[in-house]
Amino acid sequence: MSTTETETLRAPIVPAIPSTPAQHGRYDRILATATAMLTAGGEELLQMKELAQRAEVSLATLYRYFPAKEYVLLAIAVSRYENALKRVSDETPDGATPQERVTNHLLREFRAGQRDQKLTTSISRVLNDTRADYRQVILEVHDLHVKILQQVAVGGRPLSHDERRRLLIVHNVFRAANHRWLAGVCSAAEARFEIRMAGHLLSAPGLFPDADDVSLSNGSAAPV
Repeated sequence: MSTTETETLRAPIVPAIPSTPAQHGRYDRILATATAMLTAGGEELLQMKELAQRAEVSLATLYRYFPAKEYVLLAIAVSRYENALKRVSDETPDGATPQERVTNHLLREFRAGQRDQKLTTSISRVLNDTRADYRQVILEVHDLHVKILQQVAVGGRPLSHDERRRLLIVHNVFRAANHRWLAGVCSAAEARFEIRMAGHLLSAPGLFPDADDVSLSNGSAAPV
């Protein structure tokens, strides 16, 4: 039997989900402790036994919620983007146009990643993992990030088909630029330049001949 067939037959790992206040408390404490460990020493410091001890939970409890270190990293990513979505929903975005607002937001996000490079590196690695067990959570993180950019760009209104395609490209350029910077392939200045250039896609006309000729500067588009 091939490796692919074996992976298909193997039941996916399903981490436990906290339900009671006490369980949520332990879960949040694990994430806070793991985040501090990653910020201080990266993945080399984040060992499951050490994490359980620092978070004051049993190793069995830790593995019930997080069957592997990657699940800890994914949960941190989800938590951070959920908090970011709440924050941008309550804030007035910085910029007069969707292009300015999204570009300013992504540059701030990139600078924050620079400040916590070890944490950013760990999260970036797991979000680029191709294993099927992580697919749903990676998609959840992707959707959260796009929702954040949508909120920053146009507030609560739906996106047109054209707008969403543009925003997805900007999102993908940001992730690629961030990944290349972390890998040492490009400088931080080059990554910032790519992010700024991607922002221009939000106002450039006529990018998609088969779609509505609508940019984010035009709020009259029909939602999809």
